Amino acid sequence: MVLGKLLPDSLYAPAPSTTRGEATQLSATPDGQFLVYGAGKLVVIRSVADLKRAVLYSEHQSNVTAVAVSPNGEWIASGDERGTVRVWANQPDQTVKLETIALGGKVIDLAWSGDGQRICAVGEGREAFGKVFTWDSGNTLGAIDSHSKRIITCAFKPSRPFRIVTGSDDLCVNWYEGPPFKFKSSFREHTRYPNCVRYAPNGEAFVSVGADSKVVVYDGTSGAKSAEMPAEDNHTGAIYACTWAPDSTRLLTASADKTCKIWNVPGGRVEGTVTVASKPEVGDMQMGCCWAGSTVCSVSLSGRVNVIDAAGVKVSTSLMGHNHAITALCVDAGASRFATASFDGTICVWDAKTGSCDVVKGKTHENGIVGLAILPGDTLISTALDKTVRVTQLSTLEVNDGATMQLDGSARAMSAAGETAVVVTDKRAYVIAGFAVRAQTDVPGASAVAISVDGSQVAVGFESGEVQLFAKDVSSLTKRGTPLQKHTGEVTALAFSPTGTHLGSCDAARQVIAWELASHAPVSSAWTAHKAKVSTIAWAPSGKILATGGVDSSIVVWSIVQPEENINLRLAHDGGITALSFLSEDIILSTGHDACVKTWRVQI
Repeated sequence: MVLGKLLPDSLYAPAPSTTRGEATQLSATPDGQFLVYGAGKLVVIRSVADLKRAVLYSEHQSNVTAVAVSPNGEWIASGDERGTVRVWANQPDQTVKLETIALGGKVIDLAWSGDGQRICAVGEGREAFGKVFTWDSGNTLGAIDSHSKRIITCAFKPSRPFRIVTGSDDLCVNWYEGPPFKFKSSFREHTRYPNCVRYAPNGEAFVSVGADSKVVVYDGTSGAKSAEMPAEDNHTGAIYACTWAPDSTRLLTASADKTCKIWNVPGGRVEGTVTVASKPEVGDMQMGCCWAGSTVCSVSLSGRVNVIDAAGVKVSTSLMGHNHAITALCVDAGASRFATASFDGTICVWDAKTGSCDVVKGKTHENGIVGLAILPGDTLISTALDKTVRVTQLSTLEVNDGATMQLDGSARAMSAAGETAVVVTDKRAYVIAGFAVRAQTDVPGASAVAISVDGSQVAVGFESGEVQLFAKDVSSLTKRGTPLQKHTGEVTALAFSPTGTHLGSCDAARQVIAWELASHAPVSSAWTAHKAKVSTIAWAPSGKILATGGVDSSIVVWSIVQPEENINLRLAHDGGITALSFLSEDIILSTGHDACVKTWRVQI
């Protein structure tokens, strides 16, 4: 067996980053085929139709807070919380056209001029809250001033003569003429924050929406107020975002009342109200929206992207994922689906073929899920730092609160085979079957665990670097032999091979070992390709190759047939690898601190 390369296969995109009380910037390509948004330090370009198709831009050094696609769709402007704006090509090479420090603080909103030659950036700062500049050189084109507090939204008139409109925490909507742009007039129609201003595509009108639930329409040329949507039709909560339809007559608004509304602006009436959930919760607050081509979308506080059928005034489908670091992964026996969990307690169940994703409902874990397993009976078991083991019925995606089990401390790791799971804290090991603890034993200093495919053996790794094997029966764990002692750092992960002939282990000192269980001897003592702590390990179904991932963001594939060979893929995930699993002999599934799920094809 000769190892070749590790090639990118699919990307299950992260969800947009959201903050309660602040609008989420959601953009799209002009044809509506791709959504563009920020997710941590990443900019995500995500296909609406193909859920496994997405592109990441990872050059920002801090969290991305604003994105905007150019009118021709060829360039993307993205801003971050340090005030940096980058303009880069919406092409595979992602060529950077401009990088500039636009503001002294967080960029909150971005807008392109209709000809794609100018960009307005607004947000927080020390000397100014806004800047307008050329898209390629960064030259300043006037002053965005006359606000006494941070500017939270901006819009560019898409046709000549160009105008810029801004909304600020000082409750004013300001009007600028140019270029060079100068303050012309100010409007105070809102009694609470004007969260979003947007120009109609034909440039004949613009609108402002605010935390006071008002929708105010202005003349696009003079800036004078022309209408206000009827109060009886307004949202019952703050409006965070709005977007115009391509026909410049309809408007979509997104609100904290957990609904979106489609307005007929010339008629001054609501055409319909979109409810995103049958039993709305806090996570269903609507924080952002966009309308491009035939694609109409909103973003919930939970990070869910709701694809809206404008004609039927309903949500037609949803796009979901994680927006926090993924900490656990498991694949079901048939490899048709897998589950992931993130540090915030969110558990997602994915269809491996289509990329669709559902989120577990009800009370999961309070924080830091460290282990997942899909058991027979369509059951998902999970454990976390909150000292519990919880059970979820996958047919309903609801947590069975009555089956929750308590641990003596925060879980460090979990492994499962058949109907049995083994969980370790830093004090004890628990054997769980039938949603009850069947056996337990003291394992002080435990840091990792694995159970063999047939369920007869358990391996526990320790902070000291030792690995102890146990024989498992229905009601007990019994030590077998002396500990395996080749690791020089804390054992971070363990995995038995599917054939039952080998045990894989890795540690915080960069070492990876494949043990022959018959002799307790390592296949090789020179597996140290990682540059930092190795965090996860997984075997291929044949038991001939295994993969490891580390905080160095590398995935390394090893062969027990030819131990001197390996494949080393650098920068697989931004921020480090958290979990690996094989979907098939040549497909590796990986998760990372970047909230992404990726698949890789092993070329042999």
